[in-house]
Amino acid sequence: MADPQLAVTEGALAQGVMQLRSCAILGLDGDGQINACNAGVEAIFGYSRDELCGKGFACLFSAADAGRGADRQVLERALEQNFEEMGLPMVRKDGTRFRATLMLEQVGTAQQPQVLVVVRDISEYFQTQKRVREAQEIALRAQRLDAVGKLTLGLSHDFNNLLSVIGNSLDMLAARRTGDESARRIMDIAHRAVERGTQLTRQMLAFGRGQTLVPQRSHVHDLVYGSLELYRRVCGQTIQLGVELEKDLPPISVDVGQLEAALLNLLSNSRDAMHGVGKVVLEARKQTMLVPNGHGEEAPFVCITVGDSGPGIQAEIQDSVFEPFFTTKGVGDGSGLGLSQVYGFAAQSGGTAIIGTSALGGAAISLCFPVAYATA
Repeated sequence: MADPQLAVTEGALAQGVMQLRSCAILGLDGDGQINACNAGVEAIFGYSRDELCGKGFACLFSAADAGRGADRQVLERALEQNFEEMGLPMVRKDGTRFRATLMLEQVGTAQQPQVLVVVRDISEYFQTQKRVREAQEIALRAQRLDAVGKLTLGLSHDFNNLLSVIGNSLDMLAARRTGDESARRIMDIAHRAVERGTQLTRQMLAFGRGQTLVPQRSHVHDLVYGSLELYRRVCGQTIQLGVELEKDLPPISVDVGQLEAALLNLLSNSRDAMHGVGKVVLEARKQTMLVPNGHGEEAPFVCITVGDSGPGIQAEIQDSVFEPFFTTKGVGDGSGLGLSQVYGFAAQSGGTAIIGTSALGGAAISLCFPVAYATA
């Protein structure tokens, strides 16, 4: 004879499960029709129990996923293996997608198959894990570039010393007046080579964060519009330059001259990528993002973006474009230090540089600087 107290306990447990709202519990027949559910379906899916009972399991998936038979595959695997656990996207009543974990267990018989489904919304956990992975990837990339930067910094100082010796020697030779025209031409070529080497050294120092910055608390609107005519001249008459700056942007602390040089660099890259014909947009907006070299925390930044209508940057090389001497241009057309210099400047300013896709269809490179809060 059954224990009355046990029966009461089981009844209370069943009632509690039906009222549970932290997860949705569904009962499915062998054809995937929902024949029972608890109160959690309203909390997670937005359906009342009466609305959901009698519907097919497919109504909890997007039209595309249901069209591929995702609901049937899930149900069939549970029927074949008796138990199945997985994570996949599902859809609420209002059409919004979310990340869910499902546990399915067969509780019926071979003649009358029944599957019990427990659904939990893990969107927040999924996003947290995604942010952690992004922070780890950013940290690893920053460490790699930092190591290359330290090596570049040491080499550039040695290189600069050698160039100084060569340049001084050429100056002394030039001071000795000679009527040998061919010797004078050779010295002129050598002088130009030294100047070019000095320019490359400056770019290497910028990437290695060995240059001295003079940051000023500035407003992006003033910086962009103050140099806009120069930016238009760099783009040329056959490129349409648009400016879209978010209103009331907070100030940033940045070296004004270096920022102008970085934007000129990006604009000239866009011009070359489009072969002198197309559209470029210069944007600025406030954005909350992960702090570079941080521990996963977020902070407000101002991002200045140059986007174009060119061919874009291939996904497989996006992780390499900020590395020194990497270039997609032909031999002699580029040193491969332009974008590394841009990245080094942004990093030395407490920010970072990010590659993306422009609304115009081409590449978009953003320089992100932390908001400069007023000090008391």
